[in-house]
Formats: sequence, C-alpha cells, structure tokens
Amino acid sequence: MRVQFSAGADRLTWAYPKLSPQLKKCAAYILEHPSEVATLSMRQVAARADVPPSTMNRLARALDFRTYNEFRSLYRDSINDQSAGYSLAAGKVHVVARETDFDHALDHYQQAAINNINTLFDHIDREAVERAVQALAEARNVLVLGMLSSHSIAHYAHYVASFALPNWHLLVRHNGAFSPLVEDLTPADVLVCIAIEPCAVDTIRIVRRARGAGARVVGITDRRTAPVAACADDILLFSVHSASFFPSHVGAVALVEALVGMVVARGGNRVTDNIDRLERCRREMGEYWEE
Repeated sequence: MRVQFSAGADRLTWAYPKLSPQLKKCAAYILEHPSEVATLSMRQVAARADVPPSTMNRLARALDFRTYNEFRSLYRDSINDQSAGYSLAAGKVHVVARETDFDHALDHYQQAAINNINTLFDHIDREAVERAVQALAEARNVLVLGMLSSHSIAHYAHYVASFALPNWHLLVRHNGAFSPLVEDLTPADVLVCIAIEPCAVDTIRIVRRARGAGARVVGITDRRTAPVAACADDILLFSVHSASFFPSHVGAVALVEALVGMVVARGGNRVTDNIDRLERCRREMGEYWEE
C-alpha cells in the first residue's frame, strides 16, 4: 500500500516560486519529507528544516490556511486513509558482493538503476498519472518538450508515441524558433515537459506560454521544488540518483514508456491500424535491414 500526499504537496508546489526565501526553505524541506508533517510536531519539523517554529505558521497562512494544524491535516488524512507507512528506502535491493573493483562499481550502477525504478513506481502519484493519461488520450495535439539532458528522453517518448499517435509532436526549434509550434496552443492541447535541474530557460518560457494558452501541462521532473513543477497541472516525479557524476534518467524512461503505453492501450483498433500502416510503409520503403 502506498501513501500519497498529493493534496498538500501540490498546493505547496504551485505556491513555492512565490514564497519568500525563508518560507521556501521551510517548504522545500516539507516537499522532500512529507511524512514528517503527518507524524512529527510543528516544532520538530521546524527544527529539522532549520527554521523558527513561527515560520511554519507563516507558511500555512501563505497557503491560505488559518493555522499550521489545518495545513497538517491534509498530510494526516493521507496517513489515516491508507494503512502502510511511507518510506523512501522502499525498493532497495540486495546486491551480491563481488571480488573485483570493476564488479563492485557495476553493482553500484545496478543498484542505483533498480532503486530508481522501484522508487518511481512505489511512490508516484497514481491519481496524477491517471489524470495525465486521460488528458493525453483526449488531446487534440500533444507536444513533447525536453531540452539539455532531457532532450533524448523527449525524443524517445515522441518516437514511440508516433507509431500509434500521429497527433504527438516533438517540440524542437523550427528555423531557430519554437513559436510556430506553440503559437496556436489551446485548452484542447497537452504539453508533456521533461526537465531536471539545471532547467533550460526556454523550457520555462514554453511551459508558461502553454499555461497561458490554457493547455494542460504534464510535468515530469525530479523534485517538487523544480520550476517545471510549479507550472504543471500533473506532477510526475522520478529519482535521478546515480552512481556516476551525471543524473540517471532510467526512471524518466520507465515513466514515459508507461505513459505512452497506457495512452496507446486506450486507442483500440484505431491505434492498432496506425501502427500496422506505419510498419507496412517502413518495410515498403526499405527502412529496415533484411537479409
């Protein structure tokens, strides 16, 4: 059983960019340790966040709650509604010890990758995933955006989706500009944005443009304090823990595969026909190597 804190966390995420530095410090700690709000006293949470207790009340009022206890009740209700605890340690795997340094290093990569997958599916906001899948299945057009290290994930998501869903489009510069693809966004469209820190400037500009046009934004990112999260209607988080110097995107790949797969599954015969038609065309064009 998985405990989720989406009601309080979403409200805090969307308010985060507008908070003062002191309130941001407090909010960031709560977003990273939601279970503590439900289980610890206000003073204990404040001490762990390294802020005065009065900051907790100020944060609650900034979120339009009358008291901190009213804000805290959102997290307590999540605990009471579900029987299991919340542990970010879930999903850790036992790795057999090896003899060489090479094997030991490879074990670290294995463990990091498996932990990222388990963390994704154990702690993801499943209601947000369901909302996102529904919106993607009903969208007039879906734009997929990813820059810097996230570009390859966006390209992969679009590549897989394009087999079955011709209304999915990869957002890339056209003649040096993004405007031709975003100028006619409407509330009937969905923007899927994949971004981790550091976030590209153009990513935030496009996300804000989409929100301003009324389009739905599905934000796929690594933390609730990320700038994309504050602009997203549906926030889907993945872990970037890595045994390397570079963040891991294993969780992001698994997430976009699940999203696209569930959207395709809702398409029925129409989607199957699209896949068959494209496959026939590719074989007729000789795009696949065949002996």
